[in-house]
Amino acid sequence: MFYFDSESRRRRNIEPTFLTLEIRDEPRRVSTGSDGVRGEVLINTASQIINSFQSGELTVVWKEANLTNGSIPTSLTVQEPFNHTNASLSIINRTELRTAPAQCREQSPCVIQPVLFAYDADGNIIRKLGSNDQPWQVKATVVGQPNMTIVGDTADYVDGQTRFTLFSLPNLGSYQVQFSFMQPNGVKRYK
Repeated sequence: MFYFDSESRRRRNIEPTFLTLEIRDEPRRVSTGSDGVRGEVLINTASQIINSFQSGELTVVWKEANLTNGSIPTSLTVQEPFNHTNASLSIINRTELRTAPAQCREQSPCVIQPVLFAYDADGNIIRKLGSNDQPWQVKATVVGQPNMTIVGDTADYVDGQTRFTLFSLPNLGSYQVQFSFMQPNGVKRYK
C-alpha cells in the first residue's frame, strides 16, 4: 500500500492531497508466503515504485506529465507486500562517506570498514533506500584502475548506512576509491 502526499507549487495554505494506491490480491482463506511468481511480481512492482520515488525519477515524470496542476509527490509511506509495517521514505539528495576504510592489509578485510550515509534535502539521514527485499547497494571501485578487483566491494544500504563487512584491497599501496550507488531496479537515469 502506497500513500503519496503532494504539495502544490503555489505557496498558499492548502490542504495536502493524498493518493492511496493499493496493489494486492483478494484475501485468501489460508495465508501464503512470498514464494511463487505472484509474490515475486508484487515484490518487484513495489521495489520499482519505491526506487522511482527515492531516486527522484517519479517527481520528474510527474512534473512532465503535469496532470495534477503542479502538485508533485513530496513524501511516500509504504507498506510492502507480505509486511505489516509502514515505512516513510525520502528522496535521496546527497551521500557522505562517514568512515573511510582503514587499517587495511594486503588481501585481508580492512579492520575499519567504510560507512556511507545518505541524506534527504532537509539533511536527515535516510533510514531506508529501496525495498526490504531489494535494498539499494553501494559499489566500491578504484579510480583509474578498472581492472583492479576489490574484495567485498558491494554493500547493502540498510538501517541508515552501508553494511560493508569484507572490504579489502588486493595489494599494498595508495588508492583512491570511489563509492557509488548501483542503479536500482526500475530506475532510469535522470539528470
